[in-house]
Amino acid sequence: MIRMAEMQDLKEISALESLCFPAVEAAPEQVIRERIAAFHNHFFVMTEENHIIGFINGLVSESAILYDEMYENADLHDENGSYQMILSLAVSPDARHKGYGKALLRHMLETARHQHRKGVTLTCKEHLVSFYEESGFVSQGRSASTHGGFTWYEMRMMF
Repeated sequence: MIRMAEMQDLKEISALESLCFPAVEAAPEQVIRERIAAFHNHFFVMTEENHIIGFINGLVSESAILYDEMYENADLHDENGSYQMILSLAVSPDARHKGYGKALLRHMLETARHQHRKGVTLTCKEHLVSFYEESGFVSQGRSASTHGGFTWYEMRMMF
């Protein structure tokens, strides 16, 4: 089941974020709290037996480019923006390779289309470029992002 995140999900989401991302890359609990508060209608969780096994979230912006400050500052969310950003897509390690990540991604894309966004932007590491290309994203090449000290690739899907 996929549903909007609620503040009562904070601890479980934060634990999953820490499990799925390196410490220098993972959003701290306070940032996740701010994201849920600022754009809960763009923050979805997947549950199985009442436990969160995955989530996807991101703010909306007038910019088609995802900037590093978007990861830290939920106040940059502009509900009237043209582009849906994806800041995190995480699936519990024991639930991977079952299509859950693609289902969460599909849900975010359908929501963005329904909201008449122009497109969706995300950044990913090189080994995930093909995963997003399979879903229709087009690589924009290396991103200017240095989030967590890593090399990122910007991916975009235009509607």
